[in-house]
Amino acid sequence: MNPARKVKKEKVIKITTFEDIIDVLKRRPKWREEMRQLILTEELMKLPAKVDKLSEKFDGFVKEEFHPLRNKVDTIEGDVSTLKQDVAVLKQDVKILKQDVKILKQDVEALKKDVTILKNDVAYLKGTDLERTVRERAPAYFGKLIRRCRVINFEDLADKLEDAVDARLISEEEKDDALLIDVVVRGRLRTDKEVLLAAEVSVKIDSMDVERAAKRAEIIARAFNMETIPVAFGKERTEGAQLKADELTVVLCP
Repeated sequence: MNPARKVKKEKVIKITTFEDIIDVLKRRPKWREEMRQLILTEELMKLPAKVDKLSEKFDGFVKEEFHPLRNKVDTIEGDVSTLKQDVAVLKQDVKILKQDVKILKQDVEALKKDVTILKNDVAYLKGTDLERTVRERAPAYFGKLIRRCRVINFEDLADKLEDAVDARLISEEEKDDALLIDVVVRGRLRTDKEVLLAAEVSVKIDSMDVERAAKRAEIIARAFNMETIPVAFGKERTEGAQLKADELTVVLCP
């Protein structure tokens, strides 16, 4: 050993407590690093680098994926808000539409009633016009049933019925019903027998017309003390009218 060479002596460190170890590691970074390598595994030593790498990936995800996704979400939220406004407007329109439909239904109901009234009025006018035509041209319509056909006017019919009431041949109610007959004509059968025809006139004959003709003809027969033939006159007839006419012996004409 070269005496001239001075050997630097390490300072002796006395360690008696855990705190002494901590103090030494703080003052000796190299020792601290060696201690860390001894204590930590290789995986744990690499963990900070992995965390840094994961952080970089996360930053890239946020920049490349999350931000565009957030923009899309913002766009969707805007579209949803617009859709909500459109739905609100649509609900209002539907509400108005329901009110309009309700009004339309009321108008349709009123129109149906008007049409029904109009149909009834038209039917009444047609019936009235047909009655007038039959009375005016009775020989033409009843000529196949009787000869020398003559219409009995309502004044004469009313007088005769009044006389029958006074003679107790018919009741007051029967007189009122018989006065509603549409046409009464006098004439002779081919056998030269004088008879009356009591006719109910309708555009389309039904069973009710047939029943009225039979009932009123019977009343008039008693009032005049003359055979009276019930007649139901119309351009058309129902099946029920034909069946009822056969049952009550009522002539359907033409």
